[in-house]
Amino acid sequence: MLVALLLLPALPAAGQEAHLVRVARKVKQKKASAAPAVQRGQMELAQQMARNAYALGLGLGPRQRVALMTRLLYTMRPEVMAADKKLWAEELFGLAQRLPVGDAEEPDGARKAAIATAAARVAVYDSDRALELLDTLPGAGGRQADARTMAARLVFTVYLQHHGAAGAQTLLEHGRQWGERGGFPYGASAAAVGKLLPDEAAADEYFRQVLGIFARGQEGVYGVSDFAGLLEQAVAMGAISAESAETAGRAVVAQLRTIAENAMLSEEQRGEMAEALNHVRLSAPIAYGQARREAPELLEFRRVTAAAAVESAPVDAGLQAAFHELAEAMRGRQSPDELRATIGSGLRLVNARYRAGRCAGCLAPDAQSWALVSLAAYASPKTIASQLGGIEEPFWHAYFLAIAAQQVGQPTRVADPTARTVAGKEEAEPE
Repeated sequence: MLVALLLLPALPAAGQEAHLVRVARKVKQKKASAAPAVQRGQMELAQQMARNAYALGLGLGPRQRVALMTRLLYTMRPEVMAADKKLWAEELFGLAQRLPVGDAEEPDGARKAAIATAAARVAVYDSDRALELLDTLPGAGGRQADARTMAARLVFTVYLQHHGAAGAQTLLEHGRQWGERGGFPYGASAAAVGKLLPDEAAADEYFRQVLGIFARGQEGVYGVSDFAGLLEQAVAMGAISAESAETAGRAVVAQLRTIAENAMLSEEQRGEMAEALNHVRLSAPIAYGQARREAPELLEFRRVTAAAAVESAPVDAGLQAAFHELAEAMRGRQSPDELRATIGSGLRLVNARYRAGRCAGCLAPDAQSWALVSLAAYASPKTIASQLGGIEEPFWHAYFLAIAAQQVGQPTRVADPTARTVAGKEEAEPE
């Protein structure tokens, strides 16, 4: 009877259908673990290592200092050592301009890339200051990709992140000054056009202002190709009207015809011509069709590209073996003394490779050395600086110290046998 009474509440009333009520089972969810944090002492050590690396580089020549300071600017997150890095970025901007300018592709390319890197890193901390620095650079009149046009692609993007769409007109005014004799940063302006969306009228008006600057006809081959690239990007984003696109396409074709009639073109310039025409074909089909009918000579430009030879980086068998030995020692959770001995033997190989300028012509370490230093820093952040002290050549000592600082300043994801094990706590799993 008692059982029947207990069952009554579960019975449906007369005339009502019985429904199966599914009760969700409570599942005990594992609380998501927070991202590992870098211990204060570890972060202070990493920052001191970075400052020591900078100090070691003060007596180096321009090429080596540029390489070292570029590495330091990308050591740890941008907000770490922000005050130091802003000063270093401005210093790098000046140093990079002291690199050689010549006909050789490699040194001139390194110079432009270093200037662009420095300006972009300044922009991270002060985008208005970065624009001021770009104002000081000479332009190439749109004949080639100069340092300023390269840097503008990076700086404009960062500037708009800080200032929003309201900053677009400021960038336009800076670009207008640079482009008085050619060299307007058309490719960089794509960021401003994109930032003005979804207001299509504002984006289209901005593009028309840029088109007005381009229509003056003061650009070289590179500048025309750069504007044609902006045209294609604006069309792909849906930022401009079909009328604006066709007007711009006709302007590109007109300038290409003038250049083809009045200049002897190198193979690289012919490639720029072909690329510009292809941009017009994709974004302004009516203008391109008109060019095929009225200027068939332009269609003869074809870019000849040769596949670059692929060179395999040489593998140092000793360094490779030391890298694997250290990785295994860490996975095996060897004792601190054993681990330090393993680290020391591996780093002696690195020291021997770079001591006394043996690799003086290099400006970046080989993959095995980089990996060995990185792994050693993960394993023993307290001793890595002293272990690297045996590298006598100042550039490599400083460069590897910067690499190690990068690793020490991150949460240690590899099991560290030198750390004390706390009872009741899980140990970090090796990668």
